[in-house]
Amino acid sequence: MNRIKMAVVGAGVMGQLHAKTISECDSAELVAIVDLNEEVGKKIADEYGVTYISSIEKAVENEIDAYSIVLPDRLHVDAAVTVLKAGKAALVEKPLADTLEGAKRIDEAAKEGNGRYMVGHIMRFDPRYSSAAKYVQEGNVGEPVHIHAKRFSYQDVGLRMNGSSSVCFYLGVHDVDALQWISGQRIRKVYARSVSKIMPDNGVESEDAIFASLEFENGAIGNLGISWSIPDYVPSGINANLELVGTQGLLQIDTSDHGLSLMNRDAIQLPDALHWPEVNGRVYGNLREEISHFASSVRDNEKFIISEDDALQTVAVNDAILKSVQDKKEVEVERF
Repeated sequence: MNRIKMAVVGAGVMGQLHAKTISECDSAELVAIVDLNEEVGKKIADEYGVTYISSIEKAVENEIDAYSIVLPDRLHVDAAVTVLKAGKAALVEKPLADTLEGAKRIDEAAKEGNGRYMVGHIMRFDPRYSSAAKYVQEGNVGEPVHIHAKRFSYQDVGLRMNGSSSVCFYLGVHDVDALQWISGQRIRKVYARSVSKIMPDNGVESEDAIFASLEFENGAIGNLGISWSIPDYVPSGINANLELVGTQGLLQIDTSDHGLSLMNRDAIQLPDALHWPEVNGRVYGNLREEISHFASSVRDNEKFIISEDDALQTVAVNDAILKSVQDKKEVEVERF
């Protein structure tokens, strides 16, 4: 089977996970690691026996078909624009960009350079979320009436971000996409408030949590709660759920229990067994399916299951949530 040539841009923890997954992919071949930090980038490149490249500008001069952009949120735009203007394909880790203006720049670059991009909304490859979306699409719940989602993670996540990303874009982006995808309805208006106590007490300029009231285009209502405030002794850092009630039925997703509990005198753990578990030394789960779908779609010139409009819409909602927090009023979401 033919494989496309892929490079990973960003050699951090998530970039290394992408590199490992691509190296095991049937439809892609890992050929390069791109990172400004030569010590880190070259170390990972040597580990996989691939080329180290110091910048994205130099990388696009090579015969590489696609790039997995795994950089901090606020560095996505420049890297993606460079790749797309060169006519290449980009898998951009969520979010597409940290502002709507940035997301639009990426989309314009794709049109200008005839490049292709897909944002890594990993829930699209989660069997729980995809089964829920299919259930709604088949008409089993009727018309959505109200829907809510929450995603709470450890304080350590916010402390590690150290103000480089908002809880809204780092965590909430998953559920903003899922709420619209599963319900089949765009979010039309938002009203959001934030609280900041734990992060400032630890010297981090960031909110602890954001809660938003939502209005969907069909008149359904909803809410979203996102937080990186829970203490590290909570068994799972993937503390998320989603519930949709319709005119004819309902659905519920609970991600806290993956069927495995680990316990000793020190702690109880409910580890992730779906996103990127390692089985017999190989990465499995949602991330593997995401990368495999991206690579095979680029290779076969097929559509991505996450459209450009969906990616832009998710950023538009997040942008509106942060604007609502700032202005303390309801904000209408730009429509794509």
